[in-house]
Amino acid sequence: MKIRQVLLLDDRSQAVKSFLSDLEQLGLQISPNSSLQLEDRDQILMGHSDDISEQTADTIRRALNYGCCVLIDPQKFPDILNEIKQTGSVSEGSRKRLDAYALYKCIESDTKMLASMQGSLPGFVVMAYEKVQDLRYGENWHQKAAIYRNPGALGLYKSAKLNGREMSYNNVVDAETVLVMQIDLSEYDGAGVDKALCVIVKHANPCGVAYGSDLEAAYRASFATDPKSAFGGVIGFNRTVDVKTAQAIGDSFVEVLLAPGYDPEALKLLTEKKPNRRILDVGDLLSRKKELYIGHSVKGVFGGLLVQDYDTGDIKEWRVVTRRKPTDSEVRALRFAWKVAKYVKSNALVYTTEDRTIGIGSGQVSRVDSARFGAEKAAEHGLSTKGTVAATDSFFPFRDGLEETYRAGATAVVHPGGSIRDDEVIQAADEYEMAMVFTSMRHFRH
Repeated sequence: MKIRQVLLLDDRSQAVKSFLSDLEQLGLQISPNSSLQLEDRDQILMGHSDDISEQTADTIRRALNYGCCVLIDPQKFPDILNEIKQTGSVSEGSRKRLDAYALYKCIESDTKMLASMQGSLPGFVVMAYEKVQDLRYGENWHQKAAIYRNPGALGLYKSAKLNGREMSYNNVVDAETVLVMQIDLSEYDGAGVDKALCVIVKHANPCGVAYGSDLEAAYRASFATDPKSAFGGVIGFNRTVDVKTAQAIGDSFVEVLLAPGYDPEALKLLTEKKPNRRILDVGDLLSRKKELYIGHSVKGVFGGLLVQDYDTGDIKEWRVVTRRKPTDSEVRALRFAWKVAKYVKSNALVYTTEDRTIGIGSGQVSRVDSARFGAEKAAEHGLSTKGTVAATDSFFPFRDGLEETYRAGATAVVHPGGSIRDDEVIQAADEYEMAMVFTSMRHFRH
């Protein structure tokens, strides 16, 4: 059916005015939206989608119910103008896409209104997300996947991709793990850390984390934790990547690199002969923690959702429970180890110094196995856990887990505490002259 009339919403942005001028030249009648008529498919309701008020949403819904085409996405103006010029009408496929977008914007407006009526963990949850892009595949090759954005919210998807293939599902998961770790490790008790930082993640597990005097030193220490696992990993930096760091990375197989910038010569070195290496510029995301952590963490389950607060906490208390207090150096190491352990899949146990990981025991169903695994991984790569500290994401249910860290050479341990056998574990630590700290905050990660 030929389009004969354009009905205006209240909005008259410059984009709308320019589009109207083009439509008038085609001989279309411009009218107020009060002229909307039932089942009149030769009309287009148009406006701008930046801010949909309740009244505008009501008008859009009425238009959709009447069968009127609704055009409120300025990015589509040129395509629709060309379509009308060529055919005098809007195709059924275009109508469906335009109308779906208009209805989505109404739902988005309703979602904001509903959220404003409720507090934390609300009684009703409605989410409106818009597709950003299709991903190469999902977690596995046979699974389709896409990434969606919460309009107005920050996210990794806003990062500029400077090189490489499109991101895969697993790339996004690992890159986000790197991002949140960088944010967390950039401050302690609200005070910023003025050190270069490198985080390496593989399959959503950190396999190397280190501070350094510069990015190259941080990268080399981080990579040395577990070079085998770092193969095909995601690497993140908290500073602009320089030439020395790019040279250190060299031809290593890296799925994704992310940093708040790259020196031109460094970017050239990182991309030469590496057309598939994904390079992301995260801009100022590392400094926008509060904006990133708006809302709740959501996980889909059959028939519903699991909704919880983001785990942005660190420690609830810092209580030394052994006769020996940790030294100043051990305290710094324990704080660092505790932050890293938070992002290791449970059961987690990590061995660190005050500025680098030495051994990471991840994803074991037994905490004793995690303690042993972390020490074995360190030894495999020529590192020693002697003189390190250990951190684990939950309490030791028995003394055997702590004894495993002692055999590995750890001198101090941090964990939440809270076991009915805490006294036995404390006694074991005292027997071995280890320092032990309870935080009263658990950090399971599944």
